Amino acid sequence: MSHGHPTLADLRATVQKQRHREIGNWLARRVARPTAVYGSWVAVRLGLSAHQVTLAALAASLGGALAIGTGSRAGFVLGVALAHLGFWLDHVDGQVARWRGTACLDGVYLDYVMHHVGSFALGFGLGFGLASRSGQPAWALAGFAIAGGWALLSLHNDCLYKAFFQRLKSAGGTYLVASGSRPSPPASWPKRGIGLLSWPLYKVCEPHVVLMIITGLAVLAGVRPSLWLSCWRSCALVMALLAPLLGAARIARSVTRGSAEAEFSKWFHPAQPSALGVPAAAPFSAHRPLDSRVARVVSPSE
Repeated sequence: MSHGHPTLADLRATVQKQRHREIGNWLARRVARPTAVYGSWVAVRLGLSAHQVTLAALAASLGGALAIGTGSRAGFVLGVALAHLGFWLDHVDGQVARWRGTACLDGVYLDYVMHHVGSFALGFGLGFGLASRSGQPAWALAGFAIAGGWALLSLHNDCLYKAFFQRLKSAGGTYLVASGSRPSPPASWPKRGIGLLSWPLYKVCEPHVVLMIITGLAVLAGVRPSLWLSCWRSCALVMALLAPLLGAARIARSVTRGSAEAEFSKWFHPAQPSALGVPAAAPFSAHRPLDSRVARVVSPSE
Protein backbone atom coordinates (compact mmCIF):
# COMPACT_ATOMS: atom_id res chain seq x y z
CA MET A 1 0.00 0.00 0.00
CA SER A 2 1.46 3.35 -1.08
CA HIS A 3 0.58 6.24 1.22
CA GLY A 4 0.46 8.66 -1.71
CA HIS A 5 -1.30 6.27 -4.10
CA PRO A 6 -3.86 4.33 -2.08
CA THR A 7 -6.42 2.03 -3.63
CA LEU A 8 -10.11 2.55 -3.01
CA ALA A 9 -10.06 -0.55 -0.81
CA ASP A 10 -7.27 1.01 1.29
CA LEU A 11 -9.29 4.17 1.76
CA ARG A 12 -12.55 2.41 2.59
CA ALA A 13 -10.75 0.47 5.32
CA THR A 14 -9.20 3.58 6.86
CA VAL A 15 -10.96 6.88 6.31
CA GLN A 16 -14.55 6.45 7.43
CA LYS A 17 -15.72 7.65 10.82
CA GLN A 18 -16.83 5.13 13.38
CA ARG A 19 -20.53 4.30 12.93
CA HIS A 20 -20.54 6.37 9.76
CA ARG A 21 -23.62 4.50 8.57
CA GLU A 22 -25.53 5.34 11.76
CA ILE A 23 -24.59 8.87 12.85
CA GLY A 24 -25.66 11.99 10.96
CA ASN A 25 -28.36 12.84 8.44
CA TRP A 26 -29.50 10.37 5.80
CA LEU A 27 -27.89 12.24 2.89
CA ALA A 28 -24.51 12.03 4.60
CA ARG A 29 -24.94 8.41 5.70
CA ARG A 30 -26.22 7.00 2.43
CA VAL A 31 -24.73 9.24 -0.26
CA ALA A 32 -22.00 11.70 0.71
CA ARG A 33 -19.79 9.54 2.93
CA PRO A 34 -19.77 6.42 0.73
CA THR A 35 -19.09 8.41 -2.46
CA ALA A 36 -16.63 10.81 -0.83
CA VAL A 37 -14.08 7.98 -0.92
CA TYR A 38 -13.70 8.63 -4.67
CA GLY A 39 -13.01 12.30 -4.00
CA SER A 40 -10.53 11.36 -1.30
CA TRP A 41 -8.77 9.05 -3.76
CA VAL A 42 -8.36 11.97 -6.19
CA ALA A 43 -7.38 14.47 -3.49
CA VAL A 44 -4.69 12.22 -2.02
CA ARG A 45 -3.20 11.50 -5.44
CA LEU A 46 -3.15 15.22 -6.22
CA GLY A 47 -1.33 15.88 -2.97
CA LEU A 48 -4.09 18.05 -1.50
CA SER A 49 -4.29 18.60 2.23
CA ALA A 50 -7.51 18.36 4.22
CA HIS A 51 -7.47 22.15 4.75
CA GLN A 52 -7.25 22.71 1.01
CA VAL A 53 -10.26 20.46 0.44
CA THR A 54 -12.18 22.37 3.13
CA LEU A 55 -11.38 25.65 1.38
CA ALA A 56 -12.52 24.12 -1.91
CA ALA A 57 -15.81 23.18 -0.23
CA LEU A 58 -16.16 26.76 1.01
CA ALA A 59 -15.43 28.13 -2.47
CA ALA A 60 -18.06 25.81 -3.99
CA SER A 61 -20.65 26.85 -1.40
CA LEU A 62 -19.97 30.56 -1.87
CA GLY A 63 -19.99 30.13 -5.64
CA GLY A 64 -23.35 28.39 -5.36
CA ALA A 65 -24.81 31.22 -3.29
CA LEU A 66 -23.46 33.77 -5.77
CA ALA A 67 -24.93 31.89 -8.74
CA ILE A 68 -28.34 31.63 -7.08
CA GLY A 69 -28.11 35.32 -6.26
CA THR A 70 -28.04 36.20 -9.96
CA GLY A 71 -31.73 35.32 -10.13
CA SER A 72 -31.46 33.55 -13.49
CA ARG A 73 -32.62 30.01 -14.20
CA ALA A 74 -29.18 28.93 -15.33
CA GLY A 75 -27.62 30.57 -12.29
CA PHE A 76 -30.03 28.80 -9.97
CA VAL A 77 -29.33 25.37 -11.46
CA LEU A 78 -25.57 26.02 -11.38
CA GLY A 79 -25.81 27.29 -7.83
CA VAL A 80 -27.60 24.15 -6.64
CA ALA A 81 -25.00 21.98 -8.36
CA LEU A 82 -22.22 23.92 -6.60
CA ALA A 83 -24.05 23.61 -3.27
CA HIS A 84 -24.09 19.83 -3.75
CA LEU A 85 -20.39 19.93 -4.57
CA GLY A 86 -19.67 21.88 -1.40
CA PHE A 87 -21.71 19.42 0.68
CA TRP A 88 -19.84 16.49 -0.86
CA LEU A 89 -16.38 18.05 -0.43
CA ASP A 90 -17.28 18.69 3.20
CA HIS A 91 -17.11 14.90 3.63
CA VAL A 92 -13.98 14.49 1.55
CA ASP A 93 -11.83 16.74 3.76
CA GLY A 94 -12.26 14.64 6.88
CA GLN A 95 -11.44 11.46 5.00
CA VAL A 96 -8.26 13.04 3.62
CA ALA A 97 -7.27 14.12 7.14
CA ARG A 98 -7.82 10.63 8.53
CA TRP A 99 -5.81 9.06 5.70
CA ARG A 100 -2.90 11.46 6.10
CA GLY A 101 -3.02 11.34 9.90
CA THR A 102 -3.52 15.10 10.07
CA ALA A 103 -6.95 15.16 11.76
CA CYS A 104 -6.86 17.90 14.40
CA LEU A 105 -8.97 20.52 16.13
CA ASP A 106 -7.74 23.19 13.72
CA GLY A 107 -9.33 21.25 10.89
CA VAL A 108 -12.57 20.86 12.85
CA TYR A 109 -12.54 24.59 13.57
CA LEU A 110 -12.04 25.47 9.91
CA ASP A 111 -14.81 23.04 8.98
CA TYR A 112 -17.26 24.74 11.33
CA VAL A 113 -16.33 28.17 10.02
CA MET A 114 -16.99 26.90 6.50
CA HIS A 115 -20.41 25.60 7.57
CA HIS A 116 -21.48 28.93 9.06
CA VAL A 117 -20.21 31.07 6.19
CA GLY A 118 -21.66 28.80 3.51
CA SER A 119 -25.04 28.54 5.23
CA PHE A 120 -25.33 32.30 5.71
CA ALA A 121 -24.35 32.97 2.10
CA LEU A 122 -26.88 30.46 0.74
CA GLY A 123 -29.70 31.88 2.85
CA PHE A 124 -28.99 35.41 1.70
CA GLY A 125 -28.54 34.27 -1.89
CA LEU A 126 -32.00 32.70 -1.95
CA GLY A 127 -33.54 36.07 -1.12
CA PHE A 128 -31.15 38.24 -3.10
CA GLY A 129 -31.74 36.14 -6.23
CA LEU A 130 -35.44 36.99 -6.09
CA ALA A 131 -34.57 40.65 -5.54
CA SER A 132 -32.28 40.58 -8.57
CA ARG A 133 -34.94 38.93 -10.72
CA SER A 134 -37.91 41.03 -9.61
CA GLY A 135 -36.25 44.33 -8.78
CA GLN A 136 -37.94 44.28 -5.35
CA PRO A 137 -35.41 44.94 -2.56
CA ALA A 138 -37.73 43.42 0.04
CA TRP A 139 -36.63 39.99 -1.12
CA ALA A 140 -33.07 40.84 -0.06
CA LEU A 141 -34.42 41.45 3.44
CA ALA A 142 -36.10 38.05 3.26
CA GLY A 143 -32.73 36.55 2.37
CA PHE A 144 -31.17 38.23 5.37
CA ALA A 145 -33.96 36.84 7.57
CA ILE A 146 -33.33 33.33 6.25
CA ALA A 147 -29.58 33.64 6.82
CA GLY A 148 -30.07 35.11 10.28
CA GLY A 149 -32.54 32.41 11.27
CA TRP A 150 -30.22 29.63 10.15
CA ALA A 151 -27.39 31.34 12.02
CA LEU A 152 -29.45 31.38 15.23
CA LEU A 153 -30.22 27.68 14.88
CA SER A 154 -26.59 26.72 14.36
CA LEU A 155 -25.17 29.15 16.93
CA HIS A 156 -27.41 27.59 19.57
CA ASN A 157 -25.11 24.58 19.82
CA ASP A 158 -21.90 26.53 19.28
CA CYS A 159 -22.69 28.96 22.10
CA LEU A 160 -23.77 26.08 24.33
CA TYR A 161 -20.41 24.38 23.93
CA LYS A 162 -18.56 27.66 24.42
CA ALA A 163 -20.37 28.05 27.75
CA PHE A 164 -19.30 24.50 28.69
CA PHE A 165 -15.65 25.24 28.07
CA GLN A 166 -15.77 28.56 29.85
CA ARG A 167 -16.87 26.62 32.92
CA LEU A 168 -14.30 23.86 32.44
CA LYS A 169 -11.50 26.41 32.03
CA SER A 170 -12.34 28.01 35.36
CA ALA A 171 -13.17 24.81 37.27
CA GLY A 172 -11.01 23.33 39.97
CA GLY A 173 -10.45 19.58 39.88
CA THR A 174 -11.05 17.09 37.09
CA TYR A 175 -14.09 16.09 35.08
CA LEU A 176 -14.81 12.93 33.14
CA VAL A 177 -16.75 12.92 29.88
CA ALA A 178 -19.77 10.67 30.33
CA SER A 179 -20.00 7.75 27.91
CA GLY A 180 -23.68 8.46 27.32
CA SER A 181 -22.82 11.81 25.75
CA ARG A 182 -21.36 10.28 22.59
CA PRO A 183 -23.09 11.04 19.26
CA SER A 184 -26.18 8.95 18.68
CA PRO A 185 -28.32 8.15 15.63
CA PRO A 186 -30.88 10.81 14.62
CA ALA A 187 -33.95 10.99 16.83
CA SER A 188 -37.20 9.84 15.30
CA TRP A 189 -40.30 12.00 14.87
CA PRO A 190 -42.08 12.33 18.25
CA LYS A 191 -45.55 10.85 18.28
CA ARG A 192 -47.09 13.28 20.76
CA GLY A 193 -46.62 16.65 22.43
CA ILE A 194 -45.26 19.83 20.90
CA GLY A 195 -42.52 17.82 19.20
CA LEU A 196 -45.14 16.35 16.90
CA LEU A 197 -45.41 19.79 15.29
CA SER A 198 -42.01 21.35 15.96
CA TRP A 199 -39.85 18.40 14.83
CA PRO A 200 -40.70 18.66 11.10
CA LEU A 201 -40.38 22.45 11.21
CA TYR A 202 -36.87 22.27 12.64
CA LYS A 203 -36.05 19.48 10.20
CA VAL A 204 -36.96 21.70 7.22
CA CYS A 205 -34.24 24.14 8.29
CA GLU A 206 -31.49 21.52 8.44
CA PRO A 207 -28.84 21.96 5.71
CA HIS A 208 -29.37 18.59 4.03
CA VAL A 209 -33.14 19.14 3.84
CA VAL A 210 -32.62 22.67 2.47
CA LEU A 211 -30.30 21.16 -0.13
CA MET A 212 -33.01 18.72 -1.24
CA ILE A 213 -35.62 21.50 -1.36
CA ILE A 214 -33.51 23.69 -3.63
CA THR A 215 -32.70 20.60 -5.72
CA GLY A 216 -36.42 20.21 -6.33
CA LEU A 217 -36.59 23.88 -7.30
CA ALA A 218 -33.68 23.40 -9.71
CA VAL A 219 -35.57 20.56 -11.41
CA LEU A 220 -38.59 22.84 -11.76
CA ALA A 221 -36.35 25.54 -13.23
CA GLY A 222 -35.53 23.16 -16.05
CA VAL A 223 -38.99 21.75 -16.76
CA ARG A 224 -41.53 24.30 -15.48
CA PRO A 225 -39.99 27.79 -15.26
CA SER A 226 -43.22 29.54 -14.26
CA LEU A 227 -43.88 27.06 -11.48
CA TRP A 228 -40.24 27.25 -10.40
CA LEU A 229 -40.41 30.99 -9.78
CA SER A 230 -43.64 30.85 -7.78
CA CYS A 231 -42.34 27.94 -5.69
CA TRP A 232 -39.05 29.76 -5.09
CA ARG A 233 -40.95 32.80 -3.84
CA SER A 234 -43.13 30.66 -1.58
CA CYS A 235 -40.20 28.74 -0.13
CA ALA A 236 -38.20 31.90 0.51
CA LEU A 237 -41.14 33.62 2.20
CA VAL A 238 -41.94 30.64 4.41
CA MET A 239 -38.29 30.18 5.38
CA ALA A 240 -37.84 33.91 6.07
CA LEU A 241 -40.66 33.69 8.61
CA LEU A 242 -39.93 30.23 9.96
CA ALA A 243 -36.15 30.19 10.49
CA PRO A 244 -35.86 33.29 12.75
CA LEU A 245 -38.91 32.19 14.72
CA LEU A 246 -37.53 28.70 15.30
CA GLY A 247 -34.09 30.05 16.15
CA ALA A 248 -35.48 32.45 18.76
CA ALA A 249 -37.81 29.76 20.12
CA ARG A 250 -34.98 27.26 20.55
CA ILE A 251 -32.84 29.77 22.44
CA ALA A 252 -35.75 30.89 24.65
CA ARG A 253 -36.70 27.29 25.39
CA SER A 254 -33.11 26.43 26.29
CA VAL A 255 -32.77 29.36 28.69
CA THR A 256 -36.14 28.95 30.42
CA ARG A 257 -35.63 25.20 30.90
CA GLY A 258 -32.04 25.47 32.08
CA SER A 259 -30.92 23.20 29.27
CA ALA A 260 -27.28 24.31 29.37
CA GLU A 261 -26.91 23.30 33.03
CA ALA A 262 -28.73 20.02 32.44
CA GLU A 263 -26.65 19.10 29.41
CA PHE A 264 -23.40 20.05 31.13
CA SER A 265 -24.29 17.69 33.96
CA LYS A 266 -25.08 14.98 31.43
CA TRP A 267 -21.78 15.37 29.57
CA PHE A 268 -19.33 16.05 32.40
CA HIS A 269 -19.11 14.19 35.70
CA PRO A 270 -16.78 15.19 38.55
CA ALA A 271 -13.94 12.69 38.83
CA GLN A 272 -13.68 10.66 42.00
CA PRO A 273 -10.35 11.67 43.57
CA SER A 274 -9.94 8.38 45.42
CA ALA A 275 -10.17 6.42 42.17
CA LEU A 276 -7.96 8.57 39.94
CA GLY A 277 -5.65 10.30 42.37
CA VAL A 278 -6.78 13.75 41.15
CA PRO A 279 -8.35 16.68 42.99
CA ALA A 280 -12.12 16.69 43.17
CA ALA A 281 -14.03 19.10 40.96
CA ALA A 282 -15.05 22.15 42.95
CA PRO A 283 -18.70 23.17 43.29
CA PHE A 284 -20.02 26.15 41.35
CA SER A 285 -21.69 29.22 42.70
CA ALA A 286 -25.21 30.03 41.56
CA HIS A 287 -24.17 33.70 41.52
CA ARG A 288 -21.04 33.17 39.41
CA PRO A 289 -21.79 30.00 37.40
CA LEU A 290 -18.57 30.11 35.37
CA ASP A 291 -16.31 30.18 38.42
CA SER A 292 -15.91 27.46 41.03
CA ARG A 293 -15.90 28.62 44.65
CA VAL A 294 -12.24 27.75 45.10
CA ALA A 295 -10.76 28.30 41.66
CA ARG A 296 -9.31 31.57 40.51
CA VAL A 297 -11.06 33.43 37.70
CA VAL A 298 -9.66 32.50 34.30
CA SER A 299 -9.77 35.34 31.77
CA PRO A 300 -10.29 34.65 28.05
CA SER A 301 -6.74 35.83 27.38
CA GLU A 302 -5.16 33.15 29.57
